[in-house]
Amino acid sequence: MYQPLSGDGTIVARLVSMQGGGGYASAAVMIRETLTASSRNAKIAEWPLYGGVFFDERSAPGGNTVEPGNLTVTLPYWVKMSRTGSSFSSFASSDGVNWVQVGTTQTISMAQSVYIGLAVTSGLTTALTTATFDNVSVNSSAAPAPVITSVSATTGPIGSQVTVSGSNFGATQASSVVLLSGTPVTINTWNATSINLTIPAGATSGPLVVSVAPAMNDSNPVIFTVTSQPLPTSWLDQDVGSVGLAGTATSTNGTFTVNGAGAEIFGTADGFHFVYQPLTGDGTVVARVVSLQGGASYASAGVMIRNTLDAGSANAKTADWPWYGGIYFDMRTAAGGSTTEPGNATATLPYWVKVSRSGSTLSSYVSPDGVNWTQLGTSQTITMNQSVYVGLAVTSGSTTTQATATFDNVSISTP
Repeated sequence: MYQPLSGDGTIVARLVSMQGGGGYASAAVMIRETLTASSRNAKIAEWPLYGGVFFDERSAPGGNTVEPGNLTVTLPYWVKMSRTGSSFSSFASSDGVNWVQVGTTQTISMAQSVYIGLAVTSGLTTALTTATFDNVSVNSSAAPAPVITSVSATTGPIGSQVTVSGSNFGATQASSVVLLSGTPVTINTWNATSINLTIPAGATSGPLVVSVAPAMNDSNPVIFTVTSQPLPTSWLDQDVGSVGLAGTATSTNGTFTVNGAGAEIFGTADGFHFVYQPLTGDGTVVARVVSLQGGASYASAGVMIRNTLDAGSANAKTADWPWYGGIYFDMRTAAGGSTTEPGNATATLPYWVKVSRSGSTLSSYVSPDGVNWTQLGTSQTITMNQSVYVGLAVTSGSTTTQATATFDNVSISTP
């Protein structure tokens, strides 16, 4: 199954399942110069016999196929192949959001006009293999795929309304749909850059995707969690940076439960799950960190004031680091800069944490009871926008496992 492609382009799909065939059965997304058997091509393919996905490429007609890289995976799994000029790159993802490059980018000289699509072989001439793909998207300058840039909420109960913002949705809905875990949701309004929808009865958590007719070309996915304990009004949540596993957040009777992955909230770029509200001007966020479980050495949980939702944003936070047995004031003064720790205190959870902003002055505090506060280090100068983000931050210290933190007594106050 294919379509012509002129120039640069990318194909993405989730390979759901493969059944039947022999030892060399495989299923892939592919970019191919011609439809002859010996054509130049580049693909990322699932090979069940070898337990993973492989970047395969043939750089000359009739030449050998080589494999620049592979990754051990279990279906369902997302695969992507892209072409930029003569450069071909292969990627894989567990959720369609966080991608890992498979092997290195390869140089293959192909014609301007090629073919792009889905490829399946049984490895036999006497039997068939059946492969199932969904979330198929082809993107090129001539025919750009729909793109989701933001979602008003990534958690919510049945019946909640969500606004999806982006581009290339089409001026009217016509036969286009929005899918949640492969099932259409209820559409309220639709235009080229914004869709308002309602989470229908029976919906389940999973990728939220805009699928645009007539080709039913799919957008990038955003993981949406259907929950019976949604976040309170005005609270939003999302992953920041590269996390590996999509985070979630719920709230019940004032207790927030946040699941987050990511390498750490430190260095020059962060990876974590953020439960937040916009804040304009001065303000303070307070919470009691009740517990933090799971994750790796650099797992942490705390309160944060953050300039933007970019991974390298300037920020200030007061966070528990179990590995180090205490609570630390961490800060990054400029986008992409290093993180420093002006102060810390030995503490055992549950413990109260606070960060406050007054102009460009950011201060960090801890308390055993929420009444008697101790400042960590000294107040620091961090230049941020007038409008920033404030809330709860959780990272597991790993892109392959999550940590779970619970918070209560959460409050945001302004002068």
